[in-house]
Amino acid sequence: MYKATNIDTDKALKAIEAYRHQKANCCSREIHGIQKYYEGLQKGLDFAESLFECSNYEKDDNNDNA
Repeated sequence: MYKATNIDTDKALKAIEAYRHQKANCCSREIHGIQKYYEGLQKGLDFAESLFECSNYEKDDNNDNA
């Protein structure tokens, strides 16, 4: 195994920072994608629910069992 004796610490710190930045961007994209997936799922459920509701329904006082 190769072991460096002289390490450019500035270069190493820049590489670490670049890696962190890349991973943060990747994480943000994944989270955004997951949020969009669940928003789409919610819209689909809302649409399916709306199929069972009539927009012209008027509540009749005689059918009120409360």
